Amino acid sequence: MHPNIARMTSVFRSTLTYILLLFLLIACEPKEEKKFVIGFSQCVSNDAWRQAMHEEMYRELSFYPTLQLEIKDAKGNSETQIENIREFQKMGVDLLIVSPNESEPITGIVEEVFRSGIPVIVIDRKINSNQYSAYIGGDNYEIGQTVGQYIKNTYPGYSDILEIWGLRGSSPAKDRHQGLQQALEGTDFEFKYQIEGEWEREVAKERFRKFLTDNRDASFDLIFCHNDVMAISAGELCKEFGIENVKIIGIDALPGPRAGLQAVSDGILDATFFYPTGGDKAIETAWRILSNENYEKENLLQTAAVDFSNVRIMKQQTDRIINQQANISRQTEMIASQIEIYQSQRGLLIVFGITLFVAIGSLVYVFKSLKDKQVINEELKKKNGEILSQQEQIIEYSQKAEQATQHKLEFFTNVSHEFRTPLTLIQGPVEEMLNSKDIPQYKDDLLLIRKNTYRLLRLVNQLMDFRKIDHGHMGVKVSELALVPFFEEIMSVFTKTANTNHIRFKLLCEEPGLKLWFDPVMMDKVVFNLLSNSFKFTPSKGFIYIRIFQDILKHEVVIQVEDNGEGMDQEEILHVFDRFYQGNSGIRKVGTGLGLALAKELVEAQHGQINVRSRLGESTVFEIRMKMGNAHFGKDEFLATDYRGLILDHESYVSEFLEKNSSKETPQSEKTILVIEDDADIREYLRKGLSGRYQILEAQDVETAFSKATDMVPDLITCDLMIKNENGLDLISRLKKDPRTASIPVIVISAKSSQEDLLEGIKSGVEDYMTKPFSMTVLLERINAILLNRSKIEQHFLHALPVSENKAVDGKPEKSDKKFINSFNSVIEKHLSNPDFGVNDICMELGLSRGQLYRKVKSALGYSVNDYINKVRLKKAKFLLGNKEHSIAEIAFQTGFKTAAYFSTVFKNTYDLTPSEFREKLLE
Repeated sequence: MHPNIARMTSVFRSTLTYILLLFLLIACEPKEEKKFVIGFSQCVSNDAWRQAMHEEMYRELSFYPTLQLEIKDAKGNSETQIENIREFQKMGVDLLIVSPNESEPITGIVEEVFRSGIPVIVIDRKINSNQYSAYIGGDNYEIGQTVGQYIKNTYPGYSDILEIWGLRGSSPAKDRHQGLQQALEGTDFEFKYQIEGEWEREVAKERFRKFLTDNRDASFDLIFCHNDVMAISAGELCKEFGIENVKIIGIDALPGPRAGLQAVSDGILDATFFYPTGGDKAIETAWRILSNENYEKENLLQTAAVDFSNVRIMKQQTDRIINQQANISRQTEMIASQIEIYQSQRGLLIVFGITLFVAIGSLVYVFKSLKDKQVINEELKKKNGEILSQQEQIIEYSQKAEQATQHKLEFFTNVSHEFRTPLTLIQGPVEEMLNSKDIPQYKDDLLLIRKNTYRLLRLVNQLMDFRKIDHGHMGVKVSELALVPFFEEIMSVFTKTANTNHIRFKLLCEEPGLKLWFDPVMMDKVVFNLLSNSFKFTPSKGFIYIRIFQDILKHEVVIQVEDNGEGMDQEEILHVFDRFYQGNSGIRKVGTGLGLALAKELVEAQHGQINVRSRLGESTVFEIRMKMGNAHFGKDEFLATDYRGLILDHESYVSEFLEKNSSKETPQSEKTILVIEDDADIREYLRKGLSGRYQILEAQDVETAFSKATDMVPDLITCDLMIKNENGLDLISRLKKDPRTASIPVIVISAKSSQEDLLEGIKSGVEDYMTKPFSMTVLLERINAILLNRSKIEQHFLHALPVSENKAVDGKPEKSDKKFINSFNSVIEKHLSNPDFGVNDICMELGLSRGQLYRKVKSALGYSVNDYINKVRLKKAKFLLGNKEHSIAEIAFQTGFKTAAYFSTVFKNTYDLTPSEFREKLLE
């Protein structure tokens, strides 16, 4: 072995031994205990009692170093408290403590957290559920009773009481008053005066002062306040007004210079009563839960009286506890400081060891590199051979792929050419028929055929242009032309469309004689595509402006096409000139994505630039910049003949707006159909085809459709799946979930024809699915069959529904009755489980008086309101009895009966069977 290598090996072994000893030292360090995070949602923190709760918690936490407490203050707002609890849930706290601001609003979120697996301790006030881990709090009613017993035993010669309330509507205030009142029943004590203190020192002081000022002759023997801060204020005012021999009693008995114990000691209060905060008990219970130890679920804290006889002892004990807590805090800080120094030194040692380890690793890497170098070189030679072989295969595959692509393009071109022949054969006869005077009744249909024939021709032409561009066969042929006459000729094609839709359509150019070198055929296609796009998205009474001007500094001519249509977002602007791109909003989804991409290719072929700027919902501006002069064109790019002999794209344009036949067919049925379709031509086609048999309602967007469906309640709905700005399936789902429209049958008429689309439509609850193009005859038969079957089902199940037998079977309710019945049933379904739900609630939600409600229900359904509600409840109960998921008692409560016995009685009186007998009969 080489001497240097031997020495390096010796050093390596020594260093490795040192590192192993270092890692053993680190491994022997005691592991830190797992930290538990406790989230405390406090309803309010600005009063002395809540602050005392926090201090008790922190005192108790000093005995549990692995617990960490996070407090969020709701500031007396239930919605804020719900948000605080959700934040704790997202943080992933190990345990949640909640002091509810209000019981009812907080119950739901506490149940949700508890069901998610996080233990929950409820403190001070209970929620309206038993879904929590533990409850800790005092019994306000018991405290009131204890105060009453103390008053009877201590002040037997007193009788007149002045009570200063907390917040009148809060449960602690009511419970304390009721407990005191119950304890004093049958005695000479009388609640002579009552003042609203709302728990606040200043509020109570101001209102007590006003009382004493306004009632100088008022006499009372004893003042009872719902907390100490109000009692202290009362004592100060009694001293100020010279009122003597009045006993003052409060509740809380908190330590501190301005709290209850000190007030009793100073003689301001005659007595106070402990209302324990339970802060220390909450931390202790939290530790037991997190340590999987046994704990009590219900922890009711006891109270005790504090007066001059025992206040000194109580103060000494609390002061001693506070001093001990201060000592513990100082010791904790010193221990934390020592641990920090230890961790710093330990960290330096670890860094030193890691540095050594990196150095040794580097040496090992050098040795290994020297050894592996030869192996790597041999592998590289082998890899190079494989790469050369793969390159040859890739070249061969690419040649085959190119050949396949060429065959596909040739097929594509041939098919595009083949499209032109049948379209021409359609176009010719249609034009001849339009010129004939013998078929005026078919004119609208023929105009529709002609318009869509030209639309297909333009699409085929665009596809052919892309093929020419890709193969370099579309050469530029430019000539110098005056821009204003050229643009005016193109604009004349769109004039009728603009007038029909009341669109301001103008050409703005300060230099009427301005000329430019460009290819007229290409520029015609570009401008035609931009204008077609603008007219597609510009609303009625909007505007489309073409501006032409010179940019002298850049030596360019600028052409702008501006409209105030729906605009585009930033994502659409980035991709608007991409081939086959379809926007994310609006009716762009139904386009081909060819027009603007072709316009960009044609402008750039003329050495120009095209760009767009747009604001969503406001406006869009397409801007073309063309270089002035002709120096940038080649000699073979100049046009030798007049451009007017060329075939321009706008010659095949047919207005999107057809003249509508003013004649209307009289509907033959009272059935109403809502047609939801954003394409005006398809909507008109459906209206004409269906209006001979049915009354037709129309909607072109989701909000209008939903509003008409809920307001008019049609008998059937036809719906497209691609509606402007929305997905038709979302609308169908929304209609099926709404009680007013859930029963209306829906037929989908869509261009989506895949099995996935069909399956998704069926899952959404539609009755039928038809793909475009469709037969009007088939559609009419399907609508007739659906409505006929629906009518038979209604007749068959008439006696199973809550409808009076006195109503005529073939009675046809008015539209207003249908709407009222749907709304009425919706309200009943919403409150069905509430046993106290009745006529007054319905009147409030429907905005009717009792007399109006009784008359409308009797007229539409043949029942009184209460009888109808009972029938709906029994019908729901029969449905629930069909399975064993719920007990009979649960079904009774779910359907709004106060007791299971009453439910069984009503059920047997109606169906001659008890609920259990009915269930057994169903399951036989």
